[in-house]
Amino acid sequence: MNNASSHLTPVHTSANRLFAQYGPNQKGRDFAVGDIHGEFSLLERLLEKAGFNEQTDRLFSVGDLVDRGPESHRVACWLLKPWFKPVRGNHDQWCVEAGLFGEPAGHRQYGGEWFYKLSDELRPFLGGFLNELPVAIEIAGRSGERYGVVHAECTCLSWGRFVEALEGELGDSYRDHHVMEALWRRKRYDDADTRPIAGIKRVYVGHTVVDEVLDLGNVRYLDTGGCFEGGRLTLAEIGGAEEIFSVEKVCNSGKALVEAQ
Repeated sequence: MNNASSHLTPVHTSANRLFAQYGPNQKGRDFAVGDIHGEFSLLERLLEKAGFNEQTDRLFSVGDLVDRGPESHRVACWLLKPWFKPVRGNHDQWCVEAGLFGEPAGHRQYGGEWFYKLSDELRPFLGGFLNELPVAIEIAGRSGERYGVVHAECTCLSWGRFVEALEGELGDSYRDHHVMEALWRRKRYDDADTRPIAGIKRVYVGHTVVDEVLDLGNVRYLDTGGCFEGGRLTLAEIGGAEEIFSVEKVCNSGKALVEAQ
């Protein structure tokens, strides 16, 4: 393996590919970005603002790469970037189901119309591509600290227990339950639960739109509504100085921010 790119390869991937673990980045910075929702030009502006270096840095995404925004069709190109490491969001999962099985209820209503305009050949290809995304990622810091990335919620108060559930060590039905909850659940936010997740320094999540980056215990919410008029796409440095960068979505559609799904 080329030492220059070794930080781009997982040090562990579960057999079912639902969990991936990355070693420390000794050469550059790591970042986590909130829900992108097809706003890839906005993401490019954000990376430029943060001084992102494609040669040394890594970008971890909390998922929901597609739907709602105007550039969801660019997702395949982004998935080929070696430094871009997303987890799967519920909107990504909708595209998996639509491409490989059949149209899920609610998908078009919440921004998925673009997917059904793709060719009959492209839909299953893209669904299969998104189906390769893990549900959770763990990242090692340079000093041994550990960070987690999951779309909606870590479903256990122990990161290790959560990983066991995803890896299927506790049974298929238990695994499937925790996968769906990890993509959809908002219980911590709804309950304003500040109990820390054990065994992890910080967990980065999206899914729930917040006005500003929000910490509940050691869980950091990053979805600041980047696909909505007046919202922002937000990037947080993982470890290091933990700087936060945002760029605003500006449009003239007059559409109000709607409830996130």
